[in-house]
Amino acid sequence: MKQGLTRHRERSARIQIDGEALRHNLGRVKAYAPSSKVMAVIKANAYGHDVLAAASYLDAADAFALAMPAEAVALRRAGCSRPLIVLQGFANQEELKLCSRYDLQPVIHQQWQAELLYSTSRFSLDVWLKIDTGMHRLGVPLEAVDQAYQTLKSAAVVHSIQFMSHFANADDPSHLLNNKQLESFINVIPESDAQRSIANSAAVISNVSSHLEWVRPGIMLYGSSPLLERSAEELDLRPVMQFESRLAAIQYVRKGETIGYGSTWQCPEDMPVGVVAAGYGDGYPRHAPSGTPVWINGHLCPSVGRVSMDSICVDLRGVDASHGDRAVLWGRELSVDTVASHAGTISYELLCHAGNTANLG
Repeated sequence: MKQGLTRHRERSARIQIDGEALRHNLGRVKAYAPSSKVMAVIKANAYGHDVLAAASYLDAADAFALAMPAEAVALRRAGCSRPLIVLQGFANQEELKLCSRYDLQPVIHQQWQAELLYSTSRFSLDVWLKIDTGMHRLGVPLEAVDQAYQTLKSAAVVHSIQFMSHFANADDPSHLLNNKQLESFINVIPESDAQRSIANSAAVISNVSSHLEWVRPGIMLYGSSPLLERSAEELDLRPVMQFESRLAAIQYVRKGETIGYGSTWQCPEDMPVGVVAAGYGDGYPRHAPSGTPVWINGHLCPSVGRVSMDSICVDLRGVDASHGDRAVLWGRELSVDTVASHAGTISYELLCHAGNTANLG
């Protein structure tokens, strides 16, 4: 398998990004939504995967979505010529100027943003009007869409208006709000030939009618399943982040002795305990409980005791292991979704934290 960029640090834990897996996952998006353009979401440093590397491997996407102007400006300055959509739009006049200077497409989600554009006359922008169809995060309420639209349409600086919304429960395809949101979104848009986007990763896979002109995949690009009941492997999504370290030591601990801070785990018998050189200082979740697996030599070894800053202890009973052996926190051998499930969180958090804690780029 062709690998992407590898970044080395002085710490034993390391992250490797598989660029070919990114390309493969983008191909899966296009297979699910062959008639739609793809707006690849690479906000938050591409979910911890290094935004510049991710953008280079996702060069077949039609556009990129970032969270805020500063993220998009950094990508533009690095030479990216793709359309860049700023999901939070602009927060003030200065950020609006950045959108103009760097040819960014801001998302308008509040009336004051539309009015600021209306009062400006020095440049030209393509914009997206975000409509709140039930997520109740960012977006113009349904009853205020016409006012925002008319303001934007009357603004001399607005070249074109596209429309977007966001599903609240697409990870559960049977949720009743999904169809309600889609119907509200389609029915409220005032232009018959509008460019529209509502489908996130989960909807790309499970809701064909939501694909419209643009799909907006995020987590599936990085090889994690966006659906509650289906695994990434079932969906033919390949893990992009390989997070691994090594066995720093093997201790032999007697029955009844406890492991780690707080003495939260007690050995049921005399047993070998491995010490993996990775911890929350490397972006591994401190709250991961005992039993969270670490892959070592073909075995999923359950963690024992609390996660430390630089180490995780694991149960090595029945495992032929030696000091220095490779230990996979997540990646090809162990899905990040599995680790997230044990830790009571989602893969998004683990990927962002580990990738960004590693200070890659």
